[in-house]
Amino acid sequence: MEQKRENLNFDVVVGVDVVNLMNREDITEIYVNDDGFIRYQSYDEGKVKTQCFMEPSKVLAIIELVAGQVGKIVNEEIPSISAEVFGYGCRFQGEIPPIVRHPQFNIRKKAIKIFSLDDYVKMKFLKAYQKQYIEEAIKKRKNILVVGGTGTGKTTFLNALLAAIAEISPYHRIISLEDLPELQCSADDYSPMFTKQDTGKDGVKYNMTRLLADCMRRSPERIVVGEVRDGAAYTMLKAWNTGHEGGACTVHANDAVAGLTRIKSLAQEDPEAAGDIKELIGEVIDVVISISHVDLGNGKKSRVIKDIIEVQGYDSLKDKYIYEHINEGESHHEKVRKIY
Repeated sequence: MEQKRENLNFDVVVGVDVVNLMNREDITEIYVNDDGFIRYQSYDEGKVKTQCFMEPSKVLAIIELVAGQVGKIVNEEIPSISAEVFGYGCRFQGEIPPIVRHPQFNIRKKAIKIFSLDDYVKMKFLKAYQKQYIEEAIKKRKNILVVGGTGTGKTTFLNALLAAIAEISPYHRIISLEDLPELQCSADDYSPMFTKQDTGKDGVKYNMTRLLADCMRRSPERIVVGEVRDGAAYTMLKAWNTGHEGGACTVHANDAVAGLTRIKSLAQEDPEAAGDIKELIGEVIDVVISISHVDLGNGKKSRVIKDIIEVQGYDSLKDKYIYEHINEGESHHEKVRKIY
């Protein structure tokens, strides 16, 4: 009953305009800049600025309500909040002065529909030979890295990979790790875990690195990380390299090879990172899938698989990753050997 009461409070505070947008299936994001106008991103309409205006005091009230529901405080010393909107399952990001001129927030909605790889082929996001290659990689328990810029649909695509894993390997124990609950998985033996950024009694944040350590004690057969942002990348690589292969994760990068470089930079943030990180990456990461935006005009965007590479290792003498692009050919894909 408590959660229902909190949902009602949220609906009352944000108002009917935002609630109506929250309930529209075509809308993926709702936000208010410091000008106070409500904007949203829609699959059908693209980016839209409404004529609905919120006073700074109302925006602040929304931010404080969301913070209060998750037991957090927002003030001048802690001027931002990342949280889940209870009941809606949406990602909420809010900021107040002094880091912005006026209070503002973004609400990124949780996917209502989980697309399958077949759905992506029908939508022309994914080509048939790419789907076949990905399914084969899942069967062979390859470690898959999904890369792309902000809003390219990395998490949504990771949900499709989870659906494929559940279908291909229904007997595998899958554990997912996230900052906020966005991943969805239909597997029978599935356990999601979440970070806790506030410090506990011991003064230590329950971050992704600590979560990974706990996860590995729970006998997972596949470890899926919603997004790796810090030195936890090193722990993840070690986990994938020690009997927990067949995992997947996302990272911000503009292309497939840049994704490998990004993982290296993140892994090096771990003070315990030792040895040649590039060699470890070349050994552990098997497939990199790059997603990009296609600008359709008027704020509308489509998404497409930009590239898929198969990582074969790392050449320490030439200081280059060895990989192959996966392209269509007579046998569904033709590997073009490249050295980077």
